Amino acid sequence: MTTAPRLLFVHAHPDDESSKGAATAARAADEGAEVILVTATDGAAGDILNPSYPPLEPHEMGPVRERELARAIEIIGFTRVHLLDYPDSGLPEDLADIPSGCFADISVEESATRLAQVLREERPHVVVTYPPDGGYPHPDHIRVYETTMAAVELAAHDDGEIAGWQVPRTVFGTGFPRTRLEAIHATLTERGLESPYAGWLEDRSHRDADQDPDIIVDVAEWLDRRDAALLAHATQIDPDGRWFSIPREIEVEAFPWETYCVLGGVAAPDGATSLFDGLDLST
Repeated sequence: MTTAPRLLFVHAHPDDESSKGAATAARAADEGAEVILVTATDGAAGDILNPSYPPLEPHEMGPVRERELARAIEIIGFTRVHLLDYPDSGLPEDLADIPSGCFADISVEESATRLAQVLREERPHVVVTYPPDGGYPHPDHIRVYETTMAAVELAAHDDGEIAGWQVPRTVFGTGFPRTRLEAIHATLTERGLESPYAGWLEDRSHRDADQDPDIIVDVAEWLDRRDAALLAHATQIDPDGRWFSIPREIEVEAFPWETYCVLGGVAAPDGATSLFDGLDLST
């Protein structure tokens, strides 16, 4: 007997669920999977990144971002949501200045224990997290990777009345891998259009997300959902900014995929086009 596939994303802040893997999540939901979101922090330390958004008092940021997240969740189509609600660590220049008690300051053991309980309850067939470097050097993103990997190990063991769950496959989303940047940059250049990626490619150092992906998911039909979810985060997303600087028809032509690398569990078969390819979905 095959059950509905269960896919769980672990993200650092409100808006990460929309900027990383949102189209994959939307596609999976439309195709009948249970798609679960875990958001680690409240996002309250974030700045307003949309120049057209009115100023907020510091105490207002957290509640506003929670409302933005709720709207994005509805747009993408997540089945269930778990908010760990740790204080956002912000992005200090010196990691020694991370505020006490925030997500990147607490022990991995504490956050992993909580996440492991979610994994036992949800029993996901695939867990999606960040690469070891976090995808970019934000302390909360790096901590998401560390927390997820520790939680997957913990979740395999029983905890009281809740049976353990061995996550069949753990992956990270590559976000903006070099292959994506190069493909879109080349297409723009061929058409005589300005590319925002030229300097980015020249300055780019090695990143975990630049390794060859194991799974390539076609999300061309779900990019509009991703864009709508992004725009729901009005404090963070400038509709005239870099997220929307590439015409969607160019993106669909050049790189209509979201890509993933396997971190642990069952390897993906060659040519995998779904996060569930090669997995036993009978439990």
